Formats: sequence, structure tokens, C-alpha cells
Amino acid sequence: MKLYFAPGACSLSPHIMLREAGQKFDLVQVDLREKKTKDGSDFNQINGKGQVPTLETDDGFTLTEGPAIAQYVGDKAPASKIVPASGLMWWPQWSQS
Repeated sequence: MKLYFAPGACSLSPHIMLREAGQKFDLVQVDLREKKTKDGSDFNQINGKGQVPTLETDDGFTLTEGPAIAQYVGDKAPASKIVPASGLMWWPQWSQS
């Protein structure tokens, strides 16, 4: 996988989640003003919105929103319990029973 990020942007949380979930991924820095990656590639070709975070998955998808990336990472590594299972309103360990 590849996580496109920019320092100081909201791409930090997916970065932390990927690490906590034990996923293998590459980091690609993006200059958001120039819309270029560190190697000079046109970032708009990767994400037409020109925003980070952007995650290219191993199965060929490109996710461009933090919540979608979070759910994807959580679903990919359910044992990590970094997000509740899809469709749950709450985690059982949070109940007031």
C-alpha cells in the first residue's frame, strides 16, 4: 500500500492507524501547493481532489478520505480492534452494563 501524506495535514491519523494495525505500506510525501509528490509526479493524477490523505491499496483501490481509510484499515486488520466492526454503533467494551 501507499499512503500519500503532507506534513501538518490530516494524514497523520491514517499513518498511525496503519502502523498500529501492523500493515506494510510506503509513505509518499506530497507538496500540496504544487500538487507534486516528492519525486516530482503529478499528484492530481493519483487524487483528482489534490488532497491528503490518499491511500492506494494492494487490491487496486484508491481511498481519498480519512474516515474511509480508517474503516478500510480496521476491516483489513480486525484483530487490532482500532475501529469497531463495520455497522456497529458502539464497542461492547464501552457498554455501561
